Amino acid sequence: MHIVMGLGNPGPKYQDTRHNVGFVMVDRLARDHGKQDWKNEGKSLTAKVEVNGETVLISQPQTFMNLSGEAAQSLLAFYKVKPENLIVFVDEVYLPVGSVRIRQGGSAGGHNGLKSLIACIGEDFVRVRIGVGPCPAGWDRADFVLSKYGSSEKALYGKVSDSVSDLVRTGIQSGWEKAGSRYNRRSEDTFPPESKR
Repeated sequence: MHIVMGLGNPGPKYQDTRHNVGFVMVDRLARDHGKQDWKNEGKSLTAKVEVNGETVLISQPQTFMNLSGEAAQSLLAFYKVKPENLIVFVDEVYLPVGSVRIRQGGSAGGHNGLKSLIACIGEDFVRVRIGVGPCPAGWDRADFVLSKYGSSEKALYGKVSDSVSDLVRTGIQSGWEKAGSRYNRRSEDTFPPESKR
C-alpha cells in the first residue's frame, strides 16, 4: 500500500492559494479514479483508489501545514505503511511556477510542512515539488505562498495535474528515479504523453 498526500491548509480561506497546490494535485488524482467522496480519518480527509492493482490512500491533512507530520504519522501507523511508501505533493517557492521535481529523501528546504513531516516520520518519503515561484522582490515569502494565484498560474498547475495520475502510476510501478526522469520539468517544457498502462 502507498499513501499519496497533498499538503495544504483546510478551509475556504486557503482555497486557490499557492500553498495549497498539493491539495489541487491529489484532488485531481482522486477525480481521475472516480472518487468524489472523502472520509475523515487520521487527521486527514482520505479516499482509497487502486493504482496498478494496489490500494493507494489519497490524503489531505486537516492539521494545517505546519503540523502535516501529525497526519502522516497517524495514517502510516494505522495502515502500517513505511515512510518510503509515502508520496507527498508540495508547493515549492524556489521553483518556477508549474515546474516539477521528484525526489525520494532529502531536506525540508525551508518548507514548514516538510519540516513537520521529517520531525514526525524521518526523511525517507517521496517529495513531488510543484513550482509556485519565484517570490517577487519585496514580498514576504509567507505572504506570497498564502496569496491567491492568477489564471495564468492556474493553467500551468492544470497542465501538471493532467499528468498526476500517470506520474503516481509510474513511480509506484517503475520507481521514483524513472518517474523523475520522465516528469521532472521546468514549466516551459512540454509534458510527455501518458505512458502505457
